[in-house]
Amino acid sequence: MNVFLRAAAALLATSLSLHAAAADAAAPAATDAASAPPSAARCQAPTADRAANHACAVGFARQADLDHKAGRNDAALAGLARADQFSPDDLRFAMARAALALKLANQLSPAGIEAAARAAPGDVGLAMTHAELAIARKSFADALADVDRVIAQRPDAALAWEMRGSVNVARPDFAAARADVEQALRLEPRSPVTLRLRGVLRNNSGDYPGALADYEAAHALAPRADDPFLIGSTQFLQRQFGDAAASLARRPPAAPEGTYWRLWRYLALARLTGIERASGSLGPGTPPGKGSVWPGAVVDFLHGSIDAATLLDAAARSQQAQNLSQVCEARFYMAEDALLRQRGDSVGLFRQAVAECPVNFHEYEGAAAELRAMGIATAAPAPAASSVR
Repeated sequence: MNVFLRAAAALLATSLSLHAAAADAAAPAATDAASAPPSAARCQAPTADRAANHACAVGFARQADLDHKAGRNDAALAGLARADQFSPDDLRFAMARAALALKLANQLSPAGIEAAARAAPGDVGLAMTHAELAIARKSFADALADVDRVIAQRPDAALAWEMRGSVNVARPDFAAARADVEQALRLEPRSPVTLRLRGVLRNNSGDYPGALADYEAAHALAPRADDPFLIGSTQFLQRQFGDAAASLARRPPAAPEGTYWRLWRYLALARLTGIERASGSLGPGTPPGKGSVWPGAVVDFLHGSIDAATLLDAAARSQQAQNLSQVCEARFYMAEDALLRQRGDSVGLFRQAVAECPVNFHEYEGAAAELRAMGIATAAPAPAASSVR
């Protein structure tokens, strides 16, 4: 399962308003300057005081929101442009203006965004919005081109570096992503998105305590529904099986996403209580006579109702249809089962998973962690990019 942004298409929706764009960002400290409407006296022009400038920008944006709700759309657009002028390194204002302009022109659609971005290549708000669309389409080269244009204009914009890191994690190009994430955190140390990105990179390098600290810090700043999975799976990598099982028990989503939660919780519980006692946590297998949505076949395999050959066949058919590296996933879960049952083929299967899985997959992380725990060195294979879920 891809570690990063499994619901990538939702990225586009997050840029459609200032409030939505800020939904996964740390909330600014509540101050009189930030909460009050912009003062004509102190917000006539940007000054050297960046905090005061940003407070003015927030005030302009809030007034723009009120103007838009009242139907004063020209005033709303002007207010968002003013906010961007006062705080150009906070790209949310430029993105909010681009989104509102697209909406008012009935162009808030993939085709409309494409046309607008081509017509105004220097508009940083449009470039960032188009980059989100490109990520959702897995057009990573286009997304990088967009973000690089923004960085050329605004090199201190943390959100641009954060998005560049996001693209490079999704590709995956972890070497490039590390440089992007470091720069983004220098500019904005409290960004939950960037902290989660660094968690992915730290897990990949074997720094499981650092990854767990990043995921927990991001959750404290801006909780997200998939945080228990990120935290629980990282606790598993650290061999904290009890904590992992507890984290993964927290409101898993519906299948197929929630099936991964159940699989990892089962693996954690099986380390603590044994296979038989843990098997109930897997839930029911595939109903007779019905097709199984991946990774349902893994549940059947761990229950013992299908064998390894049948599991690999199901993985191959699912991979052929969706191209999501299901075969490498199957090898990881087969390896875990072999380890639990103390069969000798677990090492070979873990090695296959490391060799075949994209480095931004949880199953790659898991296989690498198991081999590290056995004292067996691993090397990142850098396979072709896989689809983002």
